Amino acid sequence: MVRNIVHLQVPDFCAAVEELRRPELKRAPLVLAHTGERAVIQGVNGPARKEGIREGMPLFMARRLCRRICVVDSDFYHYREKQLEIVRELGAWSPLVEGSGPGSYFIDITGTRRLLGAAPDLACRMEKELGAKTGLRAKVGLATNKLVSQVGARCIEAGGLGCIFPGSEESFLSPLPVNFLPGVGEVTASKLAGFNIVEIGQLASFPIDMLSAVFGRSAERLLRLAKGMDTAPVFVARQAPEISVAKILERDEIDPRRLKAALFEQVEEAGWDLRLHNRCPGSFRLEIRYADGVLVDTRKRVPSWSVKADRTLFQSVLPAFQKIFRRRVAVRRLVIEFSELAVPFTQLSLFTWENKTTLKERDLQGALDAIRLKFGKKTIAWAN
Repeated sequence: MVRNIVHLQVPDFCAAVEELRRPELKRAPLVLAHTGERAVIQGVNGPARKEGIREGMPLFMARRLCRRICVVDSDFYHYREKQLEIVRELGAWSPLVEGSGPGSYFIDITGTRRLLGAAPDLACRMEKELGAKTGLRAKVGLATNKLVSQVGARCIEAGGLGCIFPGSEESFLSPLPVNFLPGVGEVTASKLAGFNIVEIGQLASFPIDMLSAVFGRSAERLLRLAKGMDTAPVFVARQAPEISVAKILERDEIDPRRLKAALFEQVEEAGWDLRLHNRCPGSFRLEIRYADGVLVDTRKRVPSWSVKADRTLFQSVLPAFQKIFRRRVAVRRLVIEFSELAVPFTQLSLFTWENKTTLKERDLQGALDAIRLKFGKKTIAWAN
């Protein structure tokens, strides 16, 4: 049976979701980035892209290119919820739906013709219903595998359908630039340009032995991609929920006291989200990126008694920080992720004086949360 794989790609997904929440930003150059001079752009919309602004660009450089950009703080929790919502909506068409990335979806509709109609008509109906329910327009690619359907969606505008018929995969890919292939970035494209290979068809006809001299074991994979050969199935994602807080420091920092203060702010933010959603983490991962690019991380379990208040939660994270912060090099970025989330369950103590300190911390944290919920998260903070 010939496979039918649909690829839906929502351009600039995170920025498009923000535009749904604030329609007045649709015509303005919009960038998603955290505040601070060292902030890096994490998402842009169409008008900002036309100004030459791209993801990964420092925010100060983007301001030089376009003074009228609107900077919005990234809300990745909201984007993830929107992503999962779309995956559930697409599940009405097929049980095999893969949300491979923000705004990117693969749907396997093989064998659904008698029930849902012809594959091109079904792909168009998917895009139309997605736009009606979520307000997001998508590019649609239809082919016999994930690779070609993804490239087909990349070649058209939002709202259009790129349909590649069985047997024409290689001829379709042949005139396209090599960077249209998934996984072929600037570094690989520049190496291929050294062989005067700029189109996918040139790569498909290149001798494997000469290609192996430069790319090694990856040469065979590159040739398969260039010929449109892809047998990867559509994976149904089973991702466990997690809470992640990343912080790029305002300047490279080596003072342990300042680093601990920054880490405490991240723990506070994560603790707020945990209590807001009534979740208790089972483990955490702490990551440190130094100014010279070196990255170290560690993963530890979270004691059940430490999740009731930010200070006790920080006390369980601090030993992990002291363990991996060993180099005499300034730190540029801190990331903490809490995973294995579950509904909190604790057994009450028979004697209340046994956990008197824990009860005081819990009551104090409850009072702080009540103030922040009424007047704002930044109204009150711990002094370090």
